[in-house]
Amino acid sequence: MSDAPVLVVGAGPAGLGAALALAQAGVPVVLTEQRDAIGGAIHRQPASPQVPKVLRPARHARSFAMLAAGLAAAGGRIDLRTSTVFLGLDGADNALIDDRRRQRVEALSPAGIILATGAVEKVHPFPGWELPGVMTAGGAQVLLKETGRAPDGPVLVAGSGPLLLAVAAQLAAAGNPPVAVLERGRPWRRPTALAAMLASPANVAEGVGYAARLLRHGVPYVTGAAVTAVRTQGDDLDVMVRHGAAERTYRVRHLLVHDGLRAGASTGITETRDGPVPVLLAGDGREILGADAAVADGRRAAAEMLALLGRGAASAGDEQTLGAARRFQAALARLCEAPPPSPPPETLVCRCEGLRVADLDHLRPDASMRELRLVGRFGMGPCQGRFCGASVAALRPDADPSLKASAVPRWPVRPVSLASLAGFGDPAARTNPRIHQDTEDR
Repeated sequence: MSDAPVLVVGAGPAGLGAALALAQAGVPVVLTEQRDAIGGAIHRQPASPQVPKVLRPARHARSFAMLAAGLAAAGGRIDLRTSTVFLGLDGADNALIDDRRRQRVEALSPAGIILATGAVEKVHPFPGWELPGVMTAGGAQVLLKETGRAPDGPVLVAGSGPLLLAVAAQLAAAGNPPVAVLERGRPWRRPTALAAMLASPANVAEGVGYAARLLRHGVPYVTGAAVTAVRTQGDDLDVMVRHGAAERTYRVRHLLVHDGLRAGASTGITETRDGPVPVLLAGDGREILGADAAVADGRRAAAEMLALLGRGAASAGDEQTLGAARRFQAALARLCEAPPPSPPPETLVCRCEGLRVADLDHLRPDASMRELRLVGRFGMGPCQGRFCGASVAALRPDADPSLKASAVPRWPVRPVSLASLAGFGDPAARTNPRIHQDTEDR
């Protein structure tokens, strides 16, 4: 029986849930977190004690308090390393991590790895989405949690999904209610999906609370409205919106956009159960189930890892929680389902390479994804297709899906400084990187 630790990457709800379950089973854990504190995006803490906390459900605060207390009680069984980034597995089955405080890359020999790195926020490209003043709603929410301050000036929140309501209510509570919330879908026309959501009263109550706050601040919630383009107007933005057959322009300082979340796009590494070092995914990086279910999914991954290591049988204790979350998320998806407007030729698609829809249209219709990468250079920039890959695949639905973000690993999976690499002295850990796809064209 090996005494090697299990490496858990990400100290959000899923990573903390997995680490605590492993530690309780007597397995040593190395828990890495790229930020300087635990919590992940959902439990992002203020940058200083003087920063006021943003509006959030009481159950989220209770959940985080329990996770933090569990981590403190675990003591030496969990080696927490903040400001540390997972770089990937090499050919000798070492896990390389980058300690950014000490600027040093270190090699670990873990018994297994659980990746709980969260999801990636989706934005469907439209003309002007790359302009200053346009940012994702999730990014704005993280800044609000860290600083306690809402963006200055008029703000418009647009896209699709429940995060729009949450962010808008948090902005209102912070003193700058948005001028409107624009939901592309038409949830009131899907009574079956609305009824299905009633099976999760805590989530419904959270949404009702957000809606009530927006109502008190007079913030319109407009359904069936889609952003078609954004243009700069001095220091402001003119946001063109299509609402049915009507067109309207909003003048604002900031546009916050959100089109849902995409699982499995953070590292590009897939699950591997039969290798020398088993790799499992947990939380929103595996499946979008929400913050509450992420803790349970972390425990599920821990139970499966214990079984793979011969330390017990995989437990089905959390399947009921995960099943309920899965049904709720399916109802949410049906509720807000609405295709985005087709982007016109001038729309930027690949920000890394500055490529637009017209650049994609210039390539032959039957071009393979390899040609799109090598000839068109889509997905060849620093993000390696993690952000533009899904958009390119959607614009070329009949092409090979290998460009999709979840199927494009890179080495390293996150950028690393030359200074950190220069201080890395273990020759055994400098062998060929272990990734799960052919990388000759990168």
